[in-house]
Amino acid sequence: MSRPVAVGHTDSDKDLAWAAAPASGQNDQKQQQESESGYSYTGEAGEDHDALRAIKVPTSTWVRRYRSVAFQMVIMALLAFSGPSMSNAISNLGGGGLATPYTANTASATQYSVSAFIAMLGGPIVGTLGIPLCCIIGGIGFPLSGSGFYVNSKYGIQWYLIFAKAMYGITSAFLYVAEAAAMISYPEEHRRGFYISVWVGMRNVGSIIGGAISFGLNIARNGAGGVSVNTYLVFLGLECLGVPAALLLSPTRKVIRDDGFGVPILPKKSWRRELKLLWEHHKQRRTLMLIPVFALTYFGDGVWGTYMSLHFSVRSRALSTLICSLAAVFVNLAFGKILDTKKWGPRRKAIIAFWVFTIPGLAMLIWVMINLHWFGTQPVSLRLDYAAQPGRWVACWFPNLIYATMSWTSQTLVYWVLGQFASDVTTNARTGGVFRSWETVGQAVSYGINSHVGNKYVPFGIYFGLFVIAMPLFWQVVQTLPEHTKVANIADEDGHVIDDAVAGKAVVPVVDARN
Repeated sequence: MSRPVAVGHTDSDKDLAWAAAPASGQNDQKQQQESESGYSYTGEAGEDHDALRAIKVPTSTWVRRYRSVAFQMVIMALLAFSGPSMSNAISNLGGGGLATPYTANTASATQYSVSAFIAMLGGPIVGTLGIPLCCIIGGIGFPLSGSGFYVNSKYGIQWYLIFAKAMYGITSAFLYVAEAAAMISYPEEHRRGFYISVWVGMRNVGSIIGGAISFGLNIARNGAGGVSVNTYLVFLGLECLGVPAALLLSPTRKVIRDDGFGVPILPKKSWRRELKLLWEHHKQRRTLMLIPVFALTYFGDGVWGTYMSLHFSVRSRALSTLICSLAAVFVNLAFGKILDTKKWGPRRKAIIAFWVFTIPGLAMLIWVMINLHWFGTQPVSLRLDYAAQPGRWVACWFPNLIYATMSWTSQTLVYWVLGQFASDVTTNARTGGVFRSWETVGQAVSYGINSHVGNKYVPFGIYFGLFVIAMPLFWQVVQTLPEHTKVANIADEDGHVIDDAVAGKAVVPVVDARN
């Protein structure tokens, strides 16, 4: 193994560099934390999933900023805004903004069914193509979603909507696994919650803009029906920003953290080895316990979209998209700050976050069951409007607001928890792929059971049952998190651990004069 190149630091980074000899007791502490977390390394000998990677740091300030984690997170946020955020904005209109939700639900079920299979192969895909190329592929498919709804709304061509969503399901799966790996692996431990919450928040910023535009275009429509056709053209234009944004991403090997280290990367493996590790990962007890909460995070999308479409006026649905997205952004940012606080260890923070999510979620499900009973006593044609029935509108709409905020905080929490078990890109691509795969399975089932007229209690009953199963299992995983922050080893640029090197106090200020 070649001699690793030391990381470059500024004077303010002196307490973050690495030493050639381990600090007393740090390796013992690391082993204790691994035991507490329940994580077992199943990779090759000499691999450390949390090792800080020593890299050459360019002397150019602009190049360092361009390759910084902060800039990569800005681009990831822009991708989230251009693609998933626009898709969510359309979904939040209720039934994709169409007069009835059933065609839109069928198309979405098709999309997520396709995505689930591809996302499961996240580890091998990201390992082979890399995060930037996966994001470019994802961006290519963004306009398919908006175009499908536009063509269906304007010309009544349903088959194209289903076809477009199926193709979008293929391309979006590449983005899903890439952004999952990046969001868990790129940020440092004490910044991960903030960056994840900003990224998740950007998905809502798109919905805020989309909701405002949609509300302005549909403000006079206080009855049932679909939104204005021009609404979809606005979304379609914003979806075209994806590819240009993805082209600005740096290769993972060149990304520089704020402390001067590179993103943890393990040596590349063959597809055969990756598939074997993927299967072993899926069989782990912790993974099996997390599958229900993976499926739960966005399971409510199809359920609540149908609820809003069947019971609320067009402009009420547009206003709901705007308000829910605004609330979700601020709640999620506060949630991320809780996860990044240095006052408590990982386990205590996760316990607090668990109850912050669970209690409102349970209240939401009980509340909506009461609302469904009330709607059953009213005319089928009733569409609540905030101006005509303000009191009843708030009572029936507020559980949707709780869902909008809790679904996004659940994403932040799950990503953060997964990041406690490994930090390297390869492992987190594998973990993130499993997460996104089961997440999309939940969405496919959610939209599938809402793709035809049926008993309104069944979708929410399934949702309630999944919640009751998922949260106790998630609680058990939370209890396995380490009580203290992990102590990192140092790895060379290829991901091989440097013997007897841990994060210490010595500085080796070596920089790369080349870019």
